[in-house]
Amino acid sequence: MPASLGIPGRYYFAIFVLACATLSFQILITRFFSVMLYYHFAFAAISLAMLGLTRGAMEVYNNAERYGPEAVGPEFARHASWFAVSGVGAMVAFLCVPLVIPAVLAQGALALAALAFVIPFSESGICITLLLTRLPYAGGWLYAADLTGAAFGCLGIIFALLVVDPVSATLWLGAFAAGAGWMVVRSGGDVGSRRLSGVVALTLATTAALHTGLDVAGKSHLGVFWAKGREETGTLFERWNTYSRVRVRPLGETAPFGWGFARDPKVKIDQNYLDIDSDAATVITRHDGDLDKLSYLKDDVINAAYLVQPPTDVAVIGVGGGRDILSALLFGAKRIRGIEINPAIFEVLTDKFAEFSGHLDRQPGVKLVNAEARSYINHSSDRYDLVQISLIDTWAATAAGGLTLTENRLYTVEAWGDFYRALKPGGLLSISRWYDPTDHSGEFYRLVAIAANALQRHGVPVGELARHVIAVNAGPIVTVITRPDALTDAEWQSARVRLAAQGFKIILAPDVAFDAITSKLLSGNAGPAFLASLPENITASTDDSPFFFFTQRFTNFITKPSSTVTNNNVATSMILLVLGVALAACAYYIVVPFVRLARQMPLTRLTPPVVYFSAIGLGFMLIEVSQMQRLMVFLGHPVYGLSVVLFTILIFSGIGSATVGALTPHRGVVLGRVAALLVTLTVAGFLTPLVSTWARSEATDIRILISVSLLAPPAFCMGMMFPLGLSIWRRHSEILPFLWSANGITSMLASVLGVTLSILFGIASTYALGVALYVVSAALLALRRKESHPVLPVVELIQGPGLVPDDVASPIGSPIPSPQAAART
Repeated sequence: MPASLGIPGRYYFAIFVLACATLSFQILITRFFSVMLYYHFAFAAISLAMLGLTRGAMEVYNNAERYGPEAVGPEFARHASWFAVSGVGAMVAFLCVPLVIPAVLAQGALALAALAFVIPFSESGICITLLLTRLPYAGGWLYAADLTGAAFGCLGIIFALLVVDPVSATLWLGAFAAGAGWMVVRSGGDVGSRRLSGVVALTLATTAALHTGLDVAGKSHLGVFWAKGREETGTLFERWNTYSRVRVRPLGETAPFGWGFARDPKVKIDQNYLDIDSDAATVITRHDGDLDKLSYLKDDVINAAYLVQPPTDVAVIGVGGGRDILSALLFGAKRIRGIEINPAIFEVLTDKFAEFSGHLDRQPGVKLVNAEARSYINHSSDRYDLVQISLIDTWAATAAGGLTLTENRLYTVEAWGDFYRALKPGGLLSISRWYDPTDHSGEFYRLVAIAANALQRHGVPVGELARHVIAVNAGPIVTVITRPDALTDAEWQSARVRLAAQGFKIILAPDVAFDAITSKLLSGNAGPAFLASLPENITASTDDSPFFFFTQRFTNFITKPSSTVTNNNVATSMILLVLGVALAACAYYIVVPFVRLARQMPLTRLTPPVVYFSAIGLGFMLIEVSQMQRLMVFLGHPVYGLSVVLFTILIFSGIGSATVGALTPHRGVVLGRVAALLVTLTVAGFLTPLVSTWARSEATDIRILISVSLLAPPAFCMGMMFPLGLSIWRRHSEILPFLWSANGITSMLASVLGVTLSILFGIASTYALGVALYVVSAALLALRRKESHPVLPVVELIQGPGLVPDDVASPIGSPIPSPQAAART
């Protein structure tokens, strides 16, 4: 880092640590919200973070005299301490206050909880804005440190949650943030801010160490006491990671836990209850090796495929508590491959409760693997008679899901194509989902639509589709069974007898029509006009639009709101709510200040920078969200959405930012950077879907390398745009905090807009809009008028406590006047 920049190294260190703590805290909120509320509330975590950062920026802008250049050090230390205190305080209150309230007060209570978490992000926003806009401009190094800190925050929290619980992690983050403030003022400046930051850092570090020790020792400590309106008691085991919290509690000797029984079980069996984020659940069954005790599993409709034809080789996707593994053993499968994505669940089954469950991983012919199913199947040479997927929907927001919501890559046309390629001749794919013919049939229709599309892609003629699909129902479950090879009449009639004898209701088969909709879907003639005429959106989900669960049309949220708050569609309501809040925030933090400023300076000077920083805020997030949605399945694990995609985008954006110097660049240099940006974005957008399809069977390290190669060049160029804008418009120094807030609040808007557009139009369209916004920003740079003011000379910095010592060389720049002073000039 060039010493001539004139800004002490402690400022780079401080913004790095605070950005790291801020993003890590946002990810922890995602996890807390998903466990204690519901996954769709976790989606709002990133919006809360960006709203808070924007509020902090506007606080600096509106109080220019308090936050002048001479006060940067003391104010940074003070607000970093308040970030730590308010963040820990909000977390403790959220954990300890019982979330049992009357329904009429629910929205108000949630709003208060949201506002409590906005406060620490506001404090962080003040700190970051101070450093980026109140220190003399010195090129892109400070912004690079900000982005790099955020990158290490998203990576570090993954490893932190492998070692400590989330409460301890929050305490440590607070200690580090306050410690960064103490570093800024340690050698001088305001005594009060130095003492405050030192006391806060030491207190939180001591508390964090004690709490970590209690957690490691298994002693009682602060945790989740209330979740989703219920008190949490009787916990036998708990494990957090970046995309779920897994908890096990005892059920004892009870009736067997099941999904869709054709007959009520008459036996009782010892079971433990395993839940994911206090919602989606399964059981761990005590197994002593006697399969006769498990005969009730034959009555569960999720196992109907075993009656169509007995398999030898079975792949179970989503092992959970091992129930489907026991079913495969009961039905006589010889080789069983259990694929479980969640390492916490894998630990439950193979370690913590292995003896209770009969060491399923040691049963003859059984092999359990911790992997993402599509990724594993694509690069494995194994072939199966049956691939079984039973009710895979955790309703848990991954940390990356704070950006991408709940797209599911198992229920897409391309996914089923992958599964078909993993089948032996005559092999079956069995998918079970929730079903109610009068209230919840959208997912069933969508399964049939996916089957029709996937089978056609596999080479099945349109006129033969009906001979490849069976659907059976019992209770609230429907199981759709598809076979790439057509069922012969003899095969089907034999299977039909077995299914009927078991008590399952056959609702769709080669000789059974369910209704006009399924008949149309299996005719191959269900075009866009037909699908658009239906009350629900049952268009086959694809990798470009993998939102299988969201079947409600957006118009229904306005015209029929009461019909949209059922099942997974309620998450879409949260999308629209957050979108409305984001638009209102943009009006408050951009439009209102813009109108006020328009009375003080010409629109020709004001409009270009406001539009520019808003466009790059929107564009950056739309590109980030869409690339994360695209590459998570290619990489093979949701955690890679953070550890590879987000980390790569942030770190290379930081490197790109560091290449922008303090001097205003020549027009040719600007145009060259802009051209590089547009070229790399276009190439990455074109290559990502092609390369991810071509290389889906490669080893994990190769897929990571390919992903980094796709992400790094455009991220490097996107990182240049913010400091490039600062270098060009830094003469308007009085409005720099406003421009920073406009960039932040539009990023908030883009985080929810990106998901909304992906659901409506597909991920590719979201990416294309992000590119278009960068085209707008590029045009503003290319068409900008030459400044009429002379180039500013080297000037002395305004000295103040905790800012820059006298013996440090001054950079090119100018003191930042207050808005009032700017108006007078």
